[in-house]
Amino acid sequence: MGTIALLRLDTMILDIARHKFYEGIITLLITTIVMIILLATSAGDSGIASAPDSPLMSLISSATFGSGFVEGLITVILYIVSTLTLSRSTLRTHIYTADTMAPIALCSVMLLPMITTGDALHQAVVVLLLAHAMANMFYCFSHRKCFHRLFAAMVAASTLAVVDASLTIVPVTMALALIAARKKLREAVAVVVGMLLPLFAYCYIAWLQDVSFSESLLLWWRSLVAPLSLNILDNLKLTRLIFIAFIVFLQATSVILHLSHREIHSSVMRGSWRTMQLMFVASLCCALLLPSASDSLLTVVVMIASAMLSMYFINSSAMLSVVSYVALASLAFAAAI
Repeated sequence: MGTIALLRLDTMILDIARHKFYEGIITLLITTIVMIILLATSAGDSGIASAPDSPLMSLISSATFGSGFVEGLITVILYIVSTLTLSRSTLRTHIYTADTMAPIALCSVMLLPMITTGDALHQAVVVLLLAHAMANMFYCFSHRKCFHRLFAAMVAASTLAVVDASLTIVPVTMALALIAARKKLREAVAVVVGMLLPLFAYCYIAWLQDVSFSESLLLWWRSLVAPLSLNILDNLKLTRLIFIAFIVFLQATSVILHLSHREIHSSVMRGSWRTMQLMFVASLCCALLLPSASDSLLTVVVMIASAMLSMYFINSSAMLSVVSYVALASLAFAAAI
């Protein structure tokens, strides 16, 4: 009886679909401690396909004063804020068939191998911007007026393209989905203005440094189409490749489960899932085919999946949920080392 009770207790702890808030926070705390250790020991993979530093990343890097401790501290803070931001938005907008704290556990574990790299601060900034873009995007599929949400989502998403040109696919797909969903000229204008504002700010900052607008746009375009010296696939570790493949498998299962419950879906759920599916497929295709694809594209793929896999765990049995989560966490920790 004692063994059965212990087994049931372990199952409850690892059944993340039924987690309480404090259990999700404990998971986030554990992964944060692991991240600090990996960053402190530089155990993360440094052989990644990194994009050239943008003016925004150069500004953030200069704020660290060349201190590895400050850079690590900022990275950890951005990781925690991003996880909680995305998790809170999924709960408040009800984009699953049941309310769950699973995104906290999923996001914290799945992002661990993506941020603990030789370019950790860059990846943490990408994760923060995408978390805010998606968090605001979820609210945009309701019937309420949401000009500020549309604008905020597109500014955050478009800033990704300024940080890393290969991430341009994110604001483009998000803009198309939001314009198609809202179907109002005023809101379409808000989407377009929000998408163009970060690029204008990028050109303006360069202009202050005696670089013309046309030259800035040309440099940005070249960074989008020019191949990186370090290919994203040729230098992908086996453990990380298996980790990504397992995520794609679970993602496909989540989409099937989502479609099987479409009769009870709200407009927010349908719109959010259509957009995330489009962004996931487009980002994954760009990671495989785009010459300028950097490791940030894989980070985007994992981040989007972390918001969608809860559907799989909600609809799985307790034992299957535990086995899947243990496998996912094990692969994540293996890929992070």
